[in-house]
Amino acid sequence: MPAKRLLYLTAGRATAYLWSSGRLSTDASFLAGEEGVTAFAAYLDAAPSSLFYVLADVVEEDFHQENIPFLRGGDRRTLLERKLAQRYRDTSLSVALSLGVERGQRREERILFSSFTNTQQLHPWLMALRDSEVPVVGVYSVALIAPQLATRLGHKKTPCLMVSLSQAGLRQSYIDGGQLRFSRLGPLEPAEVASPERVADAFDRETTRVYQYLTAMRVLPREGGPVDALLIAPPGQAAAVGDTAAGVAQLRVRVVDFDEVRRKIGLRSAPAGAGAEALYLHLLAAHPPAHQYAKENLRGSYRLHQWRAGLVAGGAVVLAACLLYAGSEAWEIMRLHDAVDQDRAQTAAAQQSYGRVTAQFPVMPTSTDNLRTTMQEYRVVAAQTRSPRDLLAELSAVLTNAPRIELEQVRWESDVRIAEQPKEGGPAAPRPASAATAGAQPRYEAIELAARVRETSASDYRGIQLLVDQFVDQLRKRPGIEVLAVKMPFEASSRTQLAGDIGTERTGDIPRFTVTFGRRIAP
Repeated sequence: MPAKRLLYLTAGRATAYLWSSGRLSTDASFLAGEEGVTAFAAYLDAAPSSLFYVLADVVEEDFHQENIPFLRGGDRRTLLERKLAQRYRDTSLSVALSLGVERGQRREERILFSSFTNTQQLHPWLMALRDSEVPVVGVYSVALIAPQLATRLGHKKTPCLMVSLSQAGLRQSYIDGGQLRFSRLGPLEPAEVASPERVADAFDRETTRVYQYLTAMRVLPREGGPVDALLIAPPGQAAAVGDTAAGVAQLRVRVVDFDEVRRKIGLRSAPAGAGAEALYLHLLAAHPPAHQYAKENLRGSYRLHQWRAGLVAGGAVVLAACLLYAGSEAWEIMRLHDAVDQDRAQTAAAQQSYGRVTAQFPVMPTSTDNLRTTMQEYRVVAAQTRSPRDLLAELSAVLTNAPRIELEQVRWESDVRIAEQPKEGGPAAPRPASAATAGAQPRYEAIELAARVRETSASDYRGIQLLVDQFVDQLRKRPGIEVLAVKMPFEASSRTQLAGDIGTERTGDIPRFTVTFGRRIAP
């Protein structure tokens, strides 16, 4: 991960700091002028890969609040750019901050426009950064970071006038509801900074002056309640600043020492003799604001760095996914290998058990392979062998409903080819087909039964005929059953004479008949 370097710009100097894990150290310092810019360019060429954050702390910084119609998207961007161009001659370092939406007769958005009015003093340093193609995250001002510092010191929603001393002078920022409303830098002479008494007087003088200005500009209400004033005193000077604090009745003054603030915001160490700029630099490196002043022509290298970082992160995610998948597959392979080893062990144990069992078998007259082949052939023959069970079951069901029919003989055949039957005279006895027509004739599994009619007179032809017809009809109604031939106990066709002694009944003469039925075999 690249290091974070912070460039602190004032009117007369540029100071480079190195930030790492909450520790801030001075890396280099350059005076304003051609020689300082040249040395700064050499420093950039020699510096290792780093992300640069620029923090400008200069007097020439303007703030202007204005209400605009509530818009979104491209229309809002166009309107903000036009407003900035109307107010500032040079908009290369400008920003528009939203302060919220006002709901009245129409919705309006409060915008705080800010810009550096003298970009020439910052231009050489920024051009050196661009020419060196180092990734510049953005250009920020102390005013943009002041709301974050006030929030961390307990002024998240309440109005607060915060005053701090840095290398550039006394920075006074007014924050309301966690948002910047106004900021101003009051330069101090080196002699004033060197004297604690004069520093305390400067705190008193500048705090009173900025309060009066905000009241005159109606940023602060004249008749409102007291406003909190937070004074960040240099190390060891909190008591002196507190003794000479502003005596304005509308200000509730609170003085905190620099070291106390440093500990609260998580700054572990700061360079010796550093002012409040160390606090702002730490917050900039740890939690950079969402808004900054620089345009995209200065941040091109940073955008390229973001693309590279995104590609590296995406590649790392894909690599991690591939490694995870490869690990899961390796685990699955190991599990399968274990399962295979267990199966092999079980197979070996089963073979050993089988060998012990077969060793006790008596000696067989043939080999195991021949026995196995025989059993396979037996299964094939058994699967192709038919049984009269199904036809006998059908016959039994019909006989149950025909108690006067008594079986005398049953003959079953598994494969019968029936020749074409005559059209008249009803079914005749089955007969084999000729060799020429055998292939075209249907095949049947058939039963030929011989039966007699009990409890009837031999001369009662009509009754016998009726009983036999009922029996045959019951057979035909069975699913898949065909009646192939019926032979009555007498001939009653139209082409033959009625045979027998009509009207004569002989004792012991019982009418007998023959029926052939079956089920067709699929070819």
